[in-house]
Amino acid sequence: MREVRASAPGKVNLTLRVGAPTPDGYHPLVTVFEALNLRETVTVRTSKAPGVRVETIAYLPDGSVDEATTRAMADLDPQTHLAVRAARVLQRLAAAGPWASTAAGLSIRVDKRVPVAGGMAGGSADAAAALVACNELWELGLGADQLETIGRTLGADVPACLAGGIALGTGRGDHMSVLRKGDEAVAQHHWVMLLAREGLSTPSVFREFDRIDAEQAPALVNPSPEEVAALCAGPESLRHCLVNDLQAPALRLRPELAETIAAATDAGALAVMLSGSGPTVAALARDAEHAHTLAATLSDAPTVARAIPAHGSACGARIESTEAI
Repeated sequence: MREVRASAPGKVNLTLRVGAPTPDGYHPLVTVFEALNLRETVTVRTSKAPGVRVETIAYLPDGSVDEATTRAMADLDPQTHLAVRAARVLQRLAAAGPWASTAAGLSIRVDKRVPVAGGMAGGSADAAAALVACNELWELGLGADQLETIGRTLGADVPACLAGGIALGTGRGDHMSVLRKGDEAVAQHHWVMLLAREGLSTPSVFREFDRIDAEQAPALVNPSPEEVAALCAGPESLRHCLVNDLQAPALRLRPELAETIAAATDAGALAVMLSGSGPTVAALARDAEHAHTLAATLSDAPTVARAIPAHGSACGARIESTEAI
């Protein structure tokens, strides 16, 4: 039997521009992702028992087990778990190759550090890490472009978690062009991710966008070279580039998120915006010390469930270890 461990990052959207829906109901997007150092780790192991089994352990920022989230994940239908869905795609490929005899059974363990249902792509990171791990486990030899193509079928954010760094997403936000490679030894942008006390449905946010904002949606254009330079520069430049077209509809659905944004602004964040479709709010800090100060202050805000310091831009999905067992 073999075991492979891989990891993939969560994300924050530095920009998120949304176009009016196309006839098929999807929205064209032009978005710039930044991968964060909050990573999901996925361990895959071949098994003699057929089928795919998954176990998810969620962790708090201090490293202790998040018992409530772990229990909630155990109650989910395993077939909806993005790591399982990703593994099944590659399992079908492996069944036709030299590892066919070991492809029938697979156990998956997910060590979850990206908050659940927070607009930070935790589930997509699970899928990205599972794709990289299973590609290695069964020696499929799939390249980055092939994994991105498969990832696109699993979720729009999966390619961003595969790519890492600072990356431009077009189409439905799932066609990636890396603007700056991730380097976890160099923390360029420091954030405080402010978790809400309840979730917010992404489809609901898009429906609200369609109800009021879609008619005024501008034509989508890729960022200019000058804008790319600012997005990839330090926080003083980045602060002027942050934009999210889903923020207004999300705030109409959840007005209390405006209180979180105001609290972070009053606490001295350089800039504050909704992360993706929410409900997490991202506060930009000057440096690591400033981020920890903001987190300590904002953790007591009445609309904040948890304040988590994070930084980017982090590396994309990668292999952490392989071994025969």
